[in-house]
Parts: sequence; C-alpha cells; structure tokens
Amino acid sequence: MIWQDYAKQLKDVLALDGTPVGVAFSDEPASNGKSTKSYACMALYQAARKGVTFNITASTCTCPGGLRSLGLGGSNAEQAALVKRFLIHGEKFSSCNASFFRSRALSTSQPPSGVSKYVVVGPMDEFELKPDLALMLCNPAQASRLVTLSTFESGIPVVSQLSSSTCGGAVSIPLSTGRINVTFLDLSSRHLVKGFKDSDLFFSVPYFLLRSIVESIPLCTAGTAEPGMSLDEVMIK
Repeated sequence: MIWQDYAKQLKDVLALDGTPVGVAFSDEPASNGKSTKSYACMALYQAARKGVTFNITASTCTCPGGLRSLGLGGSNAEQAALVKRFLIHGEKFSSCNASFFRSRALSTSQPPSGVSKYVVVGPMDEFELKPDLALMLCNPAQASRLVTLSTFESGIPVVSQLSSSTCGGAVSIPLSTGRINVTFLDLSSRHLVKGFKDSDLFFSVPYFLLRSIVESIPLCTAGTAEPGMSLDEVMIK
C-alpha cells in the first residue's frame, strides 16, 4: 500500500527514531489493533516507537481531554466541567475559567465528535487502513526538513497552533483545519509517557498533503538532493 511505502521513505530519509504514525477515523477496527485502555498520547508514542496499533474507542480512552480531542466523547456538561477543573486545578495550564474559555474559543481545533466509532493509531509502515493523518515523532532538525519539504512544491508557509494538548495539536487541529501542525507535547504527556525525549515533537500532516512531501524528497536538499551551488558562491563577501 502506498502509504506504507511513504512511511518507509520518510523513516529512512529523516533517520527517525521509530516510524511515522498513521491515524484513521473508522467505523471498523484494524484487525491487528489492540483494544486495551490507554491515554491518547501513550498510544501515539507506542505506535511511533514500539510499533503497536491501537483501536481507540470511547471505552478504552482513559484521558478526558483525549476523549474530547479524538471526538469519542467529552462533549456533555459534566465531562466538560471535569476537563476544565483538571486544566485549572490539576494540570494548572489555565489560570481561571475565563482563560480556559478563551483557550477553547480561540483554538482552530474542532473536535471530530461523532465522526467514527474507532480512532485507529499505529505504525504507518504496516497500517491496514488508508490514514487520515500521518504523524512524525521527531526532533527539531527533522521537523525543519519536513517544513522545507512540505513547502517545496507549493510555497505555502506552514502555520501552526502551538497552544494545545498533545492529542489536540497532533490530531484534532490538522484533522479539522486540513493543514500541517506542529505540537511540542504538553507537560502532562511528557510526565505520563516516560519514553518521550526532551527533543521530541509531533509533526502532523493531513494525508492528502503527504504525497507532495514524499515526491519532493529527491528534488529538495531537505530530502536527498545535492545543492546546486555552494554557500561560498552566494554569500556576499
């Protein structure tokens, strides 16, 4: 399947520690997916670094924020109040009710409520379903190359929303906007998932934009192309 080939190329060219992650919103589970309970951020990490596929549902997603970000629940008043209380008094990511409200009202994210029964997350090099999103767990240098590869053909700048939870920034925002997004991983994710490195971030790409990135690899120096001029030839002396 072509997305599996894309994943292998990106892994090799970028020298990723792990593999690109596929995310698919589906009404059917993946045959190789686990249905164990997990945080959304843990599932993303396990898919990238451990090669595990998850069939995430409302009953297996154990984080209230992740439940909302993946569109599997969290939209009623009681669940919304729980998330608000956690962000203000638990995580202390918002100072007050007004700050919490603005963070939601001004976000570009629209949680995919009711879109599907399953959110399938797994290594894209063996992903059964056509992914809706491709996520790269990478470092800033690798993300810099991905930014250049993603703009090589179109010239359209990458505009990211950095203020979000890990699952919101990595999944909800690129899914709802149809644009690439970068998330630095929120502090709770870094606390809960011990395997995350300080240098880790998620570079998330809507699948329909991935072809351009992969096709740019042999043409762009952010991929495998050699420079046509040296820096000495263009620098002003």
